[in-house]
Amino acid sequence: MKLRTAMRKLIQEDPHNASVYFLIFGFARTYVMLYEDQEVSPQFAEDNQKLMLSYLTILDEALKKGDAANLYQALNRVVNEYENSKKVF
Repeated sequence: MKLRTAMRKLIQEDPHNASVYFLIFGFARTYVMLYEDQEVSPQFAEDNQKLMLSYLTILDEALKKGDAANLYQALNRVVNEYENSKKVF
């Protein structure tokens, strides 16, 4: 709930980068929906945390550069990496 609220606020405050916030929220939401009623191993949770952090790092670096071309490339990179992953969230 907190993440959804935070991402909605960022989308409103920074509409030029709305796709970044929407993608982050989508990944987190999917993870919760898939695993909220299941026990996951600490290793599984840690591996997925590392994966999500790698995506966040890519997006954060692009946001810091402040230009649309870099952000677009970063979004495509994250989506392509996700599509070629195990898709656990």
